[in-house]
Amino acid sequence: MDIKINPSMVCADLSKLGDQVKQLERAKVDMFHWDVMDGVFVHNFCLTPDVIAACRPYSKLPFDVHLCITDPASFIDSIVDVGADIISLQLETTPHLHRAVETIHKKGKKAGVVINPSTPPSHIESILSELQMVTVMTVDVGFIGQNFIYAMLDKISTIRNMIIEKGFNIDIQVDGQINSKTIHKVIDAGANVLVLGKSGLFNLSSNLEEAVMQVRQHIQSVIKDQKSKK
Repeated sequence: MDIKINPSMVCADLSKLGDQVKQLERAKVDMFHWDVMDGVFVHNFCLTPDVIAACRPYSKLPFDVHLCITDPASFIDSIVDVGADIISLQLETTPHLHRAVETIHKKGKKAGVVINPSTPPSHIESILSELQMVTVMTVDVGFIGQNFIYAMLDKISTIRNMIIEKGFNIDIQVDGQINSKTIHKVIDAGANVLVLGKSGLFNLSSNLEEAVMQVRQHIQSVIKDQKSKK
């Protein structure tokens, strides 16, 4: 299972956002993660569709947009228009989830669902066959710098087992304090897409290409350990 690096662009230097996108693409990250927050569902604002649109010309890599807002379904068209490739809906604020996922697919985009730490895995079982990605929040959504919630490791494992049992091909993404202390744990649990923020990527080096190389080396070490235990 390939492990994908997905930089959290809310943690980038926003004064140099386009340049940082270019640096990260040169470093061969796999995609870019964009959080859209409205100040209502969580008490924070960030990364409007206009910001995402302004950065789209700087990379051909997939843009993964997390609609962390009160009514994600109403923003699907806007996020498609700014160049998103994967649209991840916040489960807790999307009451008509099947309809919203169908809308994303009709637009030719991949659909994902994001679940908060307090939401059990069973809440996504009925929609799982329609998804390309499930994001497990390993902190409470909305703010940078929270503590990793270790109970989420069991949730990741449960969802991975659900996917395997049903024979689906779905990425499990993890978001929240994913760094050198937690990467091996989430990979062992079954995650294969890592959203990396300040501690996991941007604070590792002033040179982002060097920072990505450090992360790659750590991931390879984890994979090697996994193989040695089999």
